[in-house]
Amino acid sequence: MSTSATTPTTVAPPAFTGVSKFASSLQQVLTRAEGIAALPLQTLQAGLTTMNSTQSALQSMDATFSSLQESIGGLQSALTSTLVSSSVSDGTIVSASVASGATPGTYSIEVDNLGAYSTALSIAGSTAVTAPSTQGITTSSSLTLNVNGTLTTITPASSDLQDLASAINTQAGGQVQATIINVGSSGSADYRLSLQAVNLGDQTLDLTDSGGNDLIASSSGGALASYELNGQPTSITSTSRTITLSPGLTVSLLGQSTAGDATTITVSDDASGLASAFSSFATAYNAAVTAVGAQHGQNAGALQGDSLLDTLTSVLNELGTWSNGSPNSALANYGITLDDTGQMSVDTTTFSAAADANFAGLLSTLGTSTTGGFMQAATTLLSGLEAPTTGAIKQEETSVANEITNQNTQISNAQTQLTQLESNLTNQIAQADSTLASLESQVTFVTGLFAQYTDSNNNSTNGLQTL
Repeated sequence: MSTSATTPTTVAPPAFTGVSKFASSLQQVLTRAEGIAALPLQTLQAGLTTMNSTQSALQSMDATFSSLQESIGGLQSALTSTLVSSSVSDGTIVSASVASGATPGTYSIEVDNLGAYSTALSIAGSTAVTAPSTQGITTSSSLTLNVNGTLTTITPASSDLQDLASAINTQAGGQVQATIINVGSSGSADYRLSLQAVNLGDQTLDLTDSGGNDLIASSSGGALASYELNGQPTSITSTSRTITLSPGLTVSLLGQSTAGDATTITVSDDASGLASAFSSFATAYNAAVTAVGAQHGQNAGALQGDSLLDTLTSVLNELGTWSNGSPNSALANYGITLDDTGQMSVDTTTFSAAADANFAGLLSTLGTSTTGGFMQAATTLLSGLEAPTTGAIKQEETSVANEITNQNTQISNAQTQLTQLESNLTNQIAQADSTLASLESQVTFVTGLFAQYTDSNNNSTNGLQTL
């Protein structure tokens, strides 16, 4: 939780310019009195500096453990999306990809026909279109597209060929794809509208203007893709070359098989995604260990002595040495270990070997964020630190922020009181200085009179002596 704090300010001594000869002494009195009165304010400001440092350290610690919590989210994602991989025996015939829901298995596929898309080419028009951005094949503002009996009204922005192609792609993009091709020579262009059905198969493609005039010069039908799966004698047809063989397993048809030569697709357990996610977790974990360690010992941080450090250390210890009750269900069994300094490392070779030997055991050890295992333990532990209102780090951040707010209020009040005291003292010192100046003036006057009187007496005495 971020909170702005008042920056501690130094208290400048009040400026006083007197007129008496005691002005400098009075300035010293005023400065000393103000300095004594400012001590509580300085104490409050020193406390605020400490609180600001604590808040900054808490925010940094919060960010570090938040990253650790996010790494657990990365592990959860890996558990639900990247537990298998696929391979094919002949990549020129098919390619395969796996997603969530895919399970290990072996499939054989023989592609009988890649299929074809129905196409159509527009008429030449009264004159050949040499500039498709300004010329077109019709002046009609409304046209009708027929895709296998499904009629769609097309309203281009203008009569030029580019706007017609754009309108078809926008208004009927789910049925056909329109492009502009040059069927003339490089020196004598003849641009036409080319239509291709989105789906494989034999489909009727036609385009007419508002008067019912046919704008298609030629068309050709397509064909469905077909393939045989796992030796089944009956071919399966498809309107797309991208097919779903099983939940989470998508295959793209790339080439036609040699008769009787099937391509093998293998889906197998794959722990590489988990290994990578655990490496990211280890990086975040080590950053947290380093951050907590920086708050202890010589040159310790602002959180030194804070009980929160014990809580954080306990969480890290539980995460780093987690076991579900037996060596085979401990993270260390999968090459996830701590060194003497508490830093975590992931031996991916050991991880992969252990996963290959007992993939089900690995999944049981990890569990999920809600069904037990390491994932549920880690989720619960880190939520205890990072939950928005109840997390230990969040609660302390809130507490320190409230203390800073209260401290700022006290500083403001103390500053107001000190300012008022300064004003009162300055006024009193000024009055004293004025009084002293008045007395000095009187002393000067009396001294002057006395001097004149003395001088007069001296003259008189001297006169008698000379008689």
